[in-house]
Amino acid sequence: MATVGLSRVYVAKYDANGGNPTYSDGKLLAKAVEISVELESADDNNDYADNEISESDTTFGGGTLTVTTDDLLQEGSALILGITPAAVTGLTPEAKELVYDDDMVPPYLGYGSIIKKIKNGAAKWRAVVLPKIKFSVPNDAATTQGETIEWQHPELTATIYRDDSAKHRWKRESTFDTEAGAESYIKKLLNIGEE
Repeated sequence: MATVGLSRVYVAKYDANGGNPTYSDGKLLAKAVEISVELESADDNNDYADNEISESDTTFGGGTLTVTTDDLLQEGSALILGITPAAVTGLTPEAKELVYDDDMVPPYLGYGSIIKKIKNGAAKWRAVVLPKIKFSVPNDAATTQGETIEWQHPELTATIYRDDSAKHRWKRESTFDTEAGAESYIKKLLNIGEE
């Protein structure tokens, strides 16, 4: 199948819950522009017998998720970075601010997005869920507007972990005939109610 698109970036707070991970406060984070997942695996650990490799072990060693979105608003930043918005007094209209300080505690999250594919001329939607991630504080970058608009998007980076279940899941996925089916799968796994 050839990849032709990307949509829907969902996140939800992760709780290890004694080896039975659960999710809460899930929401659509932003519109998706691009994702990249780089996996780290342990070096081949080969066991030799009779002068040849008789066993080999290569296990998941973590990874990095890079997500580019159309925008990252305060509500989304507060959720993924563990910041409580504070009111700014004396302004009209009222405003809330995010204060990046010692009190912020970026939480573990579940992540999901949908990858659109084409197989034999038919569209399919692959729902991908990373059960446990943690975002880093994103960098700020902007370019002044010139004669034509240069579209600029925030890039988020997260570390991918194995979850706390008995089998230590680090990725779940399923492919559907509709985008709605893929979205329902993500919402089910991340405990996100229908809007």
